This record gives sequence, structure tokens and C-alpha cells, in this order.
Amino acid sequence: MKKFSQVDYLGDYETFVTQLKSNPDNLDLKHKAVLALARMGSLDFARMEFERYGLDKVRNHEDIMALNGRLSKDLYLVTTGKNALSHAQNASEKYEAAFQDTQGYYSGVNAATMALLADMPWETIKARIDIILGILPPTENLTSEDHYFIEATRAECFLLLGKSNKAQDTLRGAIAFDPLNYTAHASTLKQFALILDKRQESKNWLANFKPPRAAHFGGHLWLDTDHAHQNIPEILSDLIQENDIGFGYGALAAGADILFAEALLQEGGELNAILPADIESFVNYSVGPYGNDWLARFNSCLDRANSVTCLPNINVKDSAHIILSARMAMGQAILRGHQLDVAPIQVLMLDPEHSKSLTLIHQLDWKEAGLDGHEIAIDKKINLTSVKTETPKNIPILLRESKSSDFQRYDTLEEAIDHIQHAEPDMSAIHFDIPGSDGELETMMSHNFSDSILTSEVVASYAALKFKDKYKLTFAGVVSDKSGKHIRTYTLRALG
Repeated sequence: MKKFSQVDYLGDYETFVTQLKSNPDNLDLKHKAVLALARMGSLDFARMEFERYGLDKVRNHEDIMALNGRLSKDLYLVTTGKNALSHAQNASEKYEAAFQDTQGYYSGVNAATMALLADMPWETIKARIDIILGILPPTENLTSEDHYFIEATRAECFLLLGKSNKAQDTLRGAIAFDPLNYTAHASTLKQFALILDKRQESKNWLANFKPPRAAHFGGHLWLDTDHAHQNIPEILSDLIQENDIGFGYGALAAGADILFAEALLQEGGELNAILPADIESFVNYSVGPYGNDWLARFNSCLDRANSVTCLPNINVKDSAHIILSARMAMGQAILRGHQLDVAPIQVLMLDPEHSKSLTLIHQLDWKEAGLDGHEIAIDKKINLTSVKTETPKNIPILLRESKSSDFQRYDTLEEAIDHIQHAEPDMSAIHFDIPGSDGELETMMSHNFSDSILTSEVVASYAALKFKDKYKLTFAGVVSDKSGKHIRTYTLRALG
């Protein structure tokens, strides 16, 4: 039932390193291992491994040589001023070296774009663009993905030439060939944004090509299954279309949750269910008591969900854990938005007079993060119920450091991170102090990811919601314990 929509970069890295032990001279494996590190955001480690593997001396291999350019490009993206220009120039030169050796259009267009960002002469940039446009291969008999990249490269060339309208038309055609490859689209748009920013031109038109938005959804439970008098499914379908929502994160309780999930699936969206307990406990508390119709609809949504995440072994009746689960769903919507460079949205169905309901706490969390939200007021005729709560309890943070076998507990995430920054361990891992977290921390620590703060998925999600301006979070892949249980991990770094 569990599916993982994120790419497993950490798992890929470990696989390639393991394969290298029996095939130590394989350049493709070395390239893939370093690329996985770069995609995780582990730039310093990636650069170190690139040189340790001797990849900086490789010639006539576009992927490896272009990766050298990418590492310098990543340095450009995280620096400013003269240092940034220097990294941009280095990236351009490395991409150009790859192009001269291989005539690959990927390295060629990146060489041209980085030349623009490095303030190199226009004659140099123009010459590179003309060559790329002349060598782009025909698109017959290619995969949809290859077709996309060829046309996206053509569009980038037009944008570099200042032909914005032609770039837009070409990009529109490129996306039509591979319309669901949202990760590739987002990468292209980020590249286009760099060009437009450099030229101080408007980026507004890029919004026409943005991937769909991610949404956190929720609302009250209710007993009624006949909602025809309020046309809720139609309202939700219109809202999903108008706000271009393509990804949903939330629970699947009877009432509002299931209604949104059904509407999202009906519109062709991706459903990611995040439950505050194991499926059986959740059903017994939040679905089954509300009628067999809701139970059947729950099972239908669950079967069609892209991913199902359950917080482990906790009390589904505990409001603090329900709130934590909702915050995880909110954070996942935010992180998905970061991945695709789109603004997340919240959709809640609620009765504002339920002043102490958990739904209003979810609404407040989202508003405090300064994010866009949409509320649907529930018709008074519907037989509502809700989980009421007082001020939610604080769930402590559990910390494990490489230099100690003991676990440490802190009242807040910020206190734990402050300790790490002062103690400077080689590696540390943090989790909420919930059942099973000690075992997950041990598993995370067993994967020697030096000079990193690893977090569980629920901690990363919470930080993305509550401290989005303080910490940078990067998906680090899936690690597995001895029983084969999968644990999604993130790296955390304080901004600045």
C-alpha cells in the first residue's frame, strides 16, 4: 500500500556506493553517486566525492563533465557578489568543456546560460546559442521525456536571444509532449527565472507554465452522507480547478476529508493520505462510527492514494497527536510546493462557531505561516461533529548524536538545534518523542551522513510549516531498518 512519490536519493547513493565496492572503476556508478548527493543538497560532500573519485580528470563523457558544471552552478546559486560571478564563470567554462568534447546540447545550453549569468561577452553567448540551435536532434521516434528536453532546450535558446514570445510558444509545445513531468517543468522554469532575473525582465508569464499546486485539506467530521442540498462535491471540483490544485495532503476522516479526497481524485489529482495512527485504529475512531457509506468511501480513496503515511503506535484520540499529524500534512504540502516552486494552499470545510475544534487550530497554523487558504462554510443542516481540544500539549524532541549513545530530550525543536550548533557533532538525528522514534533515530544514525542534521519526515514537515524562514530542508531519501521498514529522511540546515 505504501508508495513513495519522492525520489530516493539517499537510497540511490547507498546503492551506487555498494555497487562500486565490486566494480570500483565504473565511471557511471561514480557519476550517479555524486549526482545523488548533489540532488540531496549535500553540495560540499558531492564536490569532495567528485574529486576523490577522480571525476574531475574525466574527458569525453558529457554526464560527468556536465556534473562538474552543475556543482559550480550550485555554488553560484548559494553565493552572492563577486564570488557568485566567479562560480558562474567556472560553471560556464566546465559546461563548455563538456560541450566541446561531446557536442551534447544539455551541456551546451547550460554553458550559454551560465555565460550570461557570469557577464561574459554577448558575442560568446550568441555564438554558443547559434551552435546549439543548429545541432538539436529531430524529435521523431523519441520518448516523450527526450522530446520535452529537446524542445525545452530550444525554448531556452530563444529566451537567451530575447525572443520571449517564441520561447513561450516553444515551451508550451515542450510541455504538451510530456505534460505530467512536473519535476522537469519546475527545473526548466527555475532556469528561465535566472535568465529573466539577470535581464531584469518580468517573470509573470512563467506562472502560465507552473506545475499544479499542493494543498493541505481538512475539516469537520459529520454523520450525513447526503450533501446534495449544498452541492459540496461541485463546489470542491470548481475550487480545485480554479486554484489549479494537483496534489493533496491530509487525513481521510468521515466528512470533509473524504469529500475533498474524492473531488481531487475525480479531477485527476494525486492524493497523499497522512493518518494520525495505524489504519485500523484510525478507521475505528474516525470513519467506522459514522456509517458504512463513509467506510466504503474511505477504502476507495485509500486504494487510489499515491502514498499512505501513518504516524506509529500513537493514541488516535490524543488531540496533540492529531494536531501533529495535520502539521505533518501541512508541511508536506509546503515541501511539495518548494520542490515544484509553486505556492501551497489550504482548503478547509468548517463551521466557524466550533471555536475549539481542531480544524480551527489547523487554520490558525496555516495563517501564521502566511500562506493562502480557502474556507468553505458548512451548511447548518449537516449533522456536524468535531474533536474539541484545549491548548494542545507540546510533544518533546528526541535527539541522538554521533558522539553519544544516549538520547537527549528537548522541549522544542529550536532548543535541540541550538544544542547541535553549539556541540557540533559529526552527525545528529532528531525526531518527535513518539513511540518508535528511538528505533528510527538509530536507523538514521546507522547511515553515516557526515556533518549533517538528519530529521524524520514529521520533524521536517513541522519545521517547514512553523519555521520556513529559519531552516532549509532537503529530502535525503529513504533509509531502511533491519526489518525492511522504510524511513523518509531530510537534512536540516539553519538559514544564514
